[in-house]
Amino acid sequence: MRRSHRHGRERRGGRAPDRDEFAIRVATIDELFEPFDACPVAERRLRDEVRAHLLDRWEAVRPSPAPVLRVHAPVDQRSATDEQAVQAAVRADMRTNTQPLRRANPLNRHDRIAIWSGTLIFLITIAISTTLDREATGVLIAGISQAIVVIGWVALWDPAARIVVESVPHHFTRKRYAELTEVKLEFRWQ
Repeated sequence: MRRSHRHGRERRGGRAPDRDEFAIRVATIDELFEPFDACPVAERRLRDEVRAHLLDRWEAVRPSPAPVLRVHAPVDQRSATDEQAVQAAVRADMRTNTQPLRRANPLNRHDRIAIWSGTLIFLITIAISTTLDREATGVLIAGISQAIVVIGWVALWDPAARIVVESVPHHFTRKRYAELTEVKLEFRWQ
């Protein structure tokens, strides 16, 4: 193995990606995609980590009228890889993410139930707390009332996190996804 003097990274044969290059390195092509997705390659979704990496790298090298993503992968993956299908999948994923999050990444059943139950529990705890505050004036009752409100806020935590941590950032990155809908993939087999 050789060390790259520029960044102190080790590399195994071939050219290492530059920091100024729109590139990703994978040990297998399957690392690009959701691990349990059984769809044909051209229809598979990118893993969240891959999508985040691509956006970070794109921010460092944009603007470019014709973006080219260099995929550094082991040469033993070459014969089993349909390069056109991988490119189609990356483009489709970027195109999907130009839509609002509710369409680009819809909630699964578990998350929908969590949002509805969290909201319902929050509203119920507010009603109970308000009733306790109205009916009693004791310090103990006021403490219980506040504890019930805290339980309601905890139940609302996941639904609020979906909005703050996922929906808002997604809204502001949709333009970046749009810039990558026609990305060309260039494979570097090493």
